[in-house]
Amino acid sequence: MLKSIRQFPAALALCGMIPATAIGQSAPADIVVNMRGVDIAQVAEQISRLTGRTLILDPSVKGMVTVTSAEPLSPSGVWELFQSVLRANGFAAVRSGRAWRIVPQAAAVRDGGVPRQGAGGQELVTRMIRLSNVPSDDAARIARPLVATFGSVEPLKSPNAIVVTDYSDNVRRIEALVRSLDGGGGSSFAVIPLENGNALQVATALQGVMDENGAKVAGDARSNSVIVRGTPAAVADARRMVASMDKPGGATPVTRMFRLNYADAESVTEVLRGVLGGEETATNPVARSLSGSRFNTAIPMSDSGSLSSTTDAMAALTSGSSGSGSLSQGSTSISRTSSASGNTPAPQGFSTPDMTVQPAPELNAVVVRGTPKAVASIEPLIRDLDVRRPQVHIEAAIAEITGDEAEKLGVQLGLTAGALTNVEGGGTSFDTAGFSLGNILKTLGVTAGGALSTGLTANVAIGDDFSVLVNALGTSTNANLLSTPQVTVLDNEAAQIVVGQNVPFVTGSILTNSASATPYTTIERKDVGITLKVIPRINAGEVVRLDVSQEVSSISPTQLTTASDIITNRRQITTTVLADNSQTIVLGGLISDDRQHSEQRVPLLGDIPVVGELFKSRSEQQTKRVLFVFLKPTILRDRDDATALANAKYARLRKEEQALGEKGSLLINPPGPRLTVEIDGIY
Repeated sequence: MLKSIRQFPAALALCGMIPATAIGQSAPADIVVNMRGVDIAQVAEQISRLTGRTLILDPSVKGMVTVTSAEPLSPSGVWELFQSVLRANGFAAVRSGRAWRIVPQAAAVRDGGVPRQGAGGQELVTRMIRLSNVPSDDAARIARPLVATFGSVEPLKSPNAIVVTDYSDNVRRIEALVRSLDGGGGSSFAVIPLENGNALQVATALQGVMDENGAKVAGDARSNSVIVRGTPAAVADARRMVASMDKPGGATPVTRMFRLNYADAESVTEVLRGVLGGEETATNPVARSLSGSRFNTAIPMSDSGSLSSTTDAMAALTSGSSGSGSLSQGSTSISRTSSASGNTPAPQGFSTPDMTVQPAPELNAVVVRGTPKAVASIEPLIRDLDVRRPQVHIEAAIAEITGDEAEKLGVQLGLTAGALTNVEGGGTSFDTAGFSLGNILKTLGVTAGGALSTGLTANVAIGDDFSVLVNALGTSTNANLLSTPQVTVLDNEAAQIVVGQNVPFVTGSILTNSASATPYTTIERKDVGITLKVIPRINAGEVVRLDVSQEVSSISPTQLTTASDIITNRRQITTTVLADNSQTIVLGGLISDDRQHSEQRVPLLGDIPVVGELFKSRSEQQTKRVLFVFLKPTILRDRDDATALANAKYARLRKEEQALGEKGSLLINPPGPRLTVEIDGIY
């Protein structure tokens, strides 16, 4: 049955005929509403009957309303229409338990708005909208103009959300808009590296400006970067502001100290000076406050002569390197010498427009002060230079074999009566094993002792007027010399080993007028023995380049009476070679075969065959010498290699010590050859 509410009295009658419809049940759309100038309280009463809802009117809810529907409505449609009438007149229906309260819109914000499922578009609700990317302040600023005058939008910091109070349809519209903003171009972040500025200072200045946009700014001192989080627009603004502030000359200098584990502070400073083109003088206060000693490595001059220009150049390569060490025992020394005194100047740093670099030898560190960008640029280079350097164990073998053979035979005739008859007989006299027989007889006063020379001496008297004096001597000397100097040194560093004697040589003498006064004589001491100087450089492919100066010197056993001082023998090799790791290479050598023939004879008579031997004296002498110098480098890259080498050498030392206790006769059992079959066995 179609019902029409045209006038209030008639409406009351019609409404009484309509049964109450429970909420949630479907009802036919057969209600047509047509009310003009009806009190809102009476309208609420009729709506309560039609919809089955309990309505409670606030005392302040008063007024006349007009509402019409052109089409038939269901009870739920009538309720939606009634809520629209309330919304148009400044009122709102707020659910309170099972009833609905009709209150002014301003009070509805405080009294109601509990979200529920299936709420109609005209219901007043309060909803919290969580955000993932957009800051809550930005979302609230965008949503606030869209909320009704009585509604509200409040931002929350934790969680990142906004709380909206308004009619349900408007809340859904605001939520859809906020979700759209929060999903696509929401919050983002950026890490902005600085080249000149200080990250902490730039971040502090930027935060004061970006607070209005809801962005967060932080500075990372380690990477000298500024971190910005916010909307894309805020991040873009931050990039532009950082670029404007990150200008040269405005950054606060920073000071860093790089401690070195393996490299030398002064050597690293020299490399940085060459790369950066710095000036000689350090100007920053940190550098001036440091003090130290300049370490200069020098290889001392050796033995019986000055080095060649090549060897001098080798020594010059080591100037400026640091470290010192010496080991001396008697006449043997292994050294890398250095000088450090309190009067030497402090190590020099250098300065560039962006930074100052100063070495600290006491701490083996490099102190750098400058802009963050400049300091960060040299940090990787310092780390690359501070690496463990390999070592090279160098073994040299100096093998020299010499042999001297000499024979003398002389016959002398005496024809004068009684010339050679005073002594008749013969004897042998040798001075190799001690005093010769001739010297002993002369000491005892035997006149004939003066006639005994070295070897066989015999006098045969034939009658009173003829004597034959025969002298014969044969000598043989063999020498087998083998020396194996060894030294371990860092890659690209100079090393020297000296094994020998420090011999004084007269350099000058001053005589006085008094015969009783001792002349004043000046001397110079020089090393005589074995000297090995070497600079190894490890190349690719386990190949070692060696700048070598090898010298063997000795005092000559034969001294000339015409010489003003001691005569020394000297054998020196100065060269540059390439040798593979643990492989032996020959540096050089000498093979000589010297022969000397001397003869004295009587002219004509000495040329007669057979008989002429009685009228001549001959001597033959032959000297052979074979000398070679070998070198074997072994690369020691880590601790295990160095330990294995030390253990092997110590084991050999103990073996040699045990061999000293094995006694034997060198005359009965002479030693055999000293050189082994394999060349590596000589080391």
